[in-house]
Amino acid sequence: MNTPTRRDFLRTGGLAAAAVTLSSCGWGRTDPAPASGGTAGASLKVWDQFTTSPQNETVKKVYDLFKGATITRTSQTGDQLTTVGKTALASGTGPDVIYYQVGAGNAGVLAEAGLIKPLDDVAAKYGWLDRLTPFAIREASLGGKLYGLPDESENTVLFYNKTLIDKAGLTVPETFDELLTFASAAAKKGYTPIAYGQSDVYPSWWAFSMMANNLAGAQPMGDLIFDNKGSWNTPQLVEAIKLFFVDLVKAGGFIKDLNSLGGPDAQSLFLAGKALMNLNGTWAVGTIEKEMQGQEIGIMAMPSVNGGPRVYPGGIGSAYYISAKSKNADVAAQFLDSLYKPEAVRLWVEGAKIFPPVPFDSAGWNLSPLQKLAMQAAQTGGGDAKTNIGYAVNHGLAAPGFLNAMTSGFQAVVAGDKTPAKQAEELQKAWEAGVTS
Repeated sequence: MNTPTRRDFLRTGGLAAAAVTLSSCGWGRTDPAPASGGTAGASLKVWDQFTTSPQNETVKKVYDLFKGATITRTSQTGDQLTTVGKTALASGTGPDVIYYQVGAGNAGVLAEAGLIKPLDDVAAKYGWLDRLTPFAIREASLGGKLYGLPDESENTVLFYNKTLIDKAGLTVPETFDELLTFASAAAKKGYTPIAYGQSDVYPSWWAFSMMANNLAGAQPMGDLIFDNKGSWNTPQLVEAIKLFFVDLVKAGGFIKDLNSLGGPDAQSLFLAGKALMNLNGTWAVGTIEKEMQGQEIGIMAMPSVNGGPRVYPGGIGSAYYISAKSKNADVAAQFLDSLYKPEAVRLWVEGAKIFPPVPFDSAGWNLSPLQKLAMQAAQTGGGDAKTNIGYAVNHGLAAPGFLNAMTSGFQAVVAGDKTPAKQAEELQKAWEAGVTS
């Protein structure tokens, strides 16, 4: 997911640069970990993205629960995996298991190249379809086949610093009109109202996901993103673009040059107490808890527009995939199954601050108030899950060209070089090109 240095990735260009999606795994350094756990003769190379605390330390414990092989773990950022993963898998010298971003523009590229195994037979053997949520299965499927074991139910959210908002004499906004007023007042008091920047490839996807789901509705967005039913060029989505990328900018909701600020730096503004809100995701709960102790931090969806629902865009940032060239595919499947044993699920939740997409009872577990808020967002959206949990626009059928059209297009809208209507038109063209290619 969570403070990535994705601006470097932008400069690489081409398909690889586009093939990044919501990643819940760490913004941070590459951190090769030593071998762990195994007692049998088999060995597995596992590449994941859990580079930051507390995920990194907890994942080691989760892997140690598996005794069927010796695991050699390498932890890299999502951007690094996207850059090197395809080449490593193709060479046959890469990992047996890779934790990679979901979606047609990401894992779909690996599947098309025949580099990862379909897992329908494995899912049937271990009963994954009964244990995992249908939403998660949908996220990790490609072309009607399950390719990955999905991990991390996550939502795009607005974190807000209630301590600072109270100190500034302001009120947490509930409607978008109130958000515009809040932004103007906060800026006059010397605060950055919302810590958000879009020099990286993906933050604008999060923002658009929030606005699109609020304006168009959760289920229509799901139908469009996964089943190509609908259009990106509608009055509702033009309005969604206008409200966030034009009106909220004019109201002083962000720093002056959004196109020069990346996601990691935006989060740093919030962590340092210089911003009242942070457009981010539930994957950042662990970092925020660690860095903002003693402050009251809340979680909310994008404020309501014209009395409409407030929707948390949901998704599965990444999934575990088995290399098509692994010589230990059966052992790798056993390893994947072990990740959601009851003892592992508790480690994921309590230690890594991550919510696996499986039913679990957290009674008696050590969860912080912020974790409980994040869990509520992931499970019900604070209301009716069908209405209040939506979909990430960069998942499903979103192809690399569509991802690029979002990033560059929203930058152009903020710069005043493109109208919201033109952006919606170009998004639809890029979408059509991607789903028909």
